[in-house]
Amino acid sequence: MPVEKIKSILPTGPDVAHGGDGLPDWMQFTITVAMFGLLYWILTLLFHPTLELDPTHRDLLNIILGSFIASFGKTIDFWFRHSKKPKE
Repeated sequence: MPVEKIKSILPTGPDVAHGGDGLPDWMQFTITVAMFGLLYWILTLLFHPTLELDPTHRDLLNIILGSFIASFGKTIDFWFRHSKKPKE
């Protein structure tokens, strides 16, 4: 699919946060909300009081939870970093 067609389909909108870093701001916010929503869902599955999980599924959910925690560092870094310049 050509880039021009994709740009005409998706609203790219302003990219104002952090001096214009690539993705439109609404898309960055949507990705962040989706990540936190998935984290909530996984935690609900793991710690639901009446839901009994097979141990294999519980292990798989714990692995997924670990990968989400690792990716949250990047999300927090994006929203709370003061400068996009690499440290010298």
